[in-house]
Order: sequence, then structure tokens, then C-alpha cells
Amino acid sequence: MFASSPFPELLHHGGIWLRAYVLVLSMMAGGAALERRWPAVLLQSRTGQRFNMAYAGFYLALSELLKPLTAAAGVAVVNALGGGMVTLNSRGWGAVASFVIVVLAIDLLEYAFHRLQHTWPVLWKLHSLHHSAVEFNVTVTLRHHWLDFVIKGCLLYPLVGVLFKVEPWIVGATTVVFMLGNYFAHLNLRADLGRYITWVNNPQYHRLHHSVRPEHFDHNFAQLLPIWDHLFDTLWVPAKHEWPVTGLDNGEQPRSLFGALSWPIGAHVVRDGIVERKPIGMLDKEAK
Repeated sequence: MFASSPFPELLHHGGIWLRAYVLVLSMMAGGAALERRWPAVLLQSRTGQRFNMAYAGFYLALSELLKPLTAAAGVAVVNALGGGMVTLNSRGWGAVASFVIVVLAIDLLEYAFHRLQHTWPVLWKLHSLHHSAVEFNVTVTLRHHWLDFVIKGCLLYPLVGVLFKVEPWIVGATTVVFMLGNYFAHLNLRADLGRYITWVNNPQYHRLHHSVRPEHFDHNFAQLLPIWDHLFDTLWVPAKHEWPVTGLDNGEQPRSLFGALSWPIGAHVVRDGIVERKPIGMLDKEAK
């Protein structure tokens, strides 16, 4: 009878969630230590940071609960499109080359999806939760709408499996790189990279993407490598002392954890259902 009980499985998923949350809090604590030593902006709200940390716990819990759905959808996509079109080497220098290829493929897909998030109103409504943070720091890293996880898991990441047949450890290694890069890019850290400012996504480069200043809108979409912003003409090279205020230009943000989890349902949806900070193309349409 006990074997048919759902509790062992729930405990298993709970353990996975707890380990993931401890890792996230550890990453945030390490990032916060750097932010205190070399802050880009002083005197940020502790309440806002605690809010983001609490939301990260709920985000991870929902992601864990939805993993069976995204896994099943991912397998279905790969099977339907014929998985592993190219077999990648997993030994010696071939493994290094495979790692680079997978990183570039994932990074390009992330860039393309990020552009769509700023182009399609429905996706922007979800993505605006991330941009609603008025204080830019490491705790914003996981402040994404939980449906983003579903969309990426079901439609975006399976494309890597469609393109490549590769050893799981190589995919795991790329996951670590993107995780570290994501936390680094969201740091409230005054890191002066000089001539290398556009070589890799970094706190100043990505801060401009979160800027409330109209001239910065729809620039610097890169997840890891700004080469895609170079190639697709969305690059904004930060000036040495360019550290703008961040958030949505109408100042809207969730007032509670429930408000964040239920975003974008609420008062922040304005102008016929479009968030104040409009996606690409909408300003042009209004101007006409």
C-alpha cells in the first residue's frame, strides 16, 4: 500500500527543490558579497532583495512540479522532428569543440527567444515581470515568470536535441556555464571590463538592457555572448559611467508574492492589455 503512495515521490521532488534552492541562495549570497564590496548603486532595499529570494523559491518549486510536462513535451518534439541530426564527438579535443558548439547553439536560441519576448505582446507581458525590478542586483536573476520555464522547456531547449546527438555531461557542463553567466550578468557590481565590455555579458552591459531610458530599449539581448547583438544590430556599447536606473518605465511591479506568481494579471496591464514599456515595433505603429 505504501508503495502506491504519492508521498515518496513528493519527498523526492521536495529534496531536489531544497538542494536547488540552497544552491540558488548560496549563489545569491556570494553575489551579494561582491556587490557590497564593489557596488554599482548604493543603498539598495533589503526588503526587495528578500522578496526576490522568496519568489525564487516558489519559481523553483513550480519548475520542479512542471518538469514532467516539459520533459514529455521535449521528448515529443525531438521524436517528431528526428533527434540528433549531427552527432558530436565526446572525447579529447573533440569534446571541447562539441562543448563550444552546444554553447553557441543554446546562446543563439536564448538570444532569439529573448528578442521574441520583447516583440510579441503575450511574451512581453510575462517577461515584464523580470524587467519590473527597480533595483538591479543578483537576486533578480530568477525573477522570471514561471511560464517562461514551460515555454523554454517544451519548445526551445528540445531544439538542441533535434540538432545534436551529444553526451549528457557536455550538456550539463554548458548548463553550469550559463548559470554562472546569468548570475554574473545581474550583479549590482561596478566591474570595468574596458575594451572587453562587449566580449561577454556582464553587469554593466546587461544593466542597460534593464534601463528605463528609451534609448536603451531593445538593446543588449545577449544571454552569454554579445556577438549576437553585434550580428543582429541590437548592440549598445556602455559608456564608462553609464549605469542607468532600471525597471519598467511606468514603475509597475508586483506588490506581493501572489502578485508576482499571477503576473501579468493585474493593474499593471494598461493600454489595451499592453504593458507600458512596449515591445519592438509597437511604438512605430502608434507613431503612424
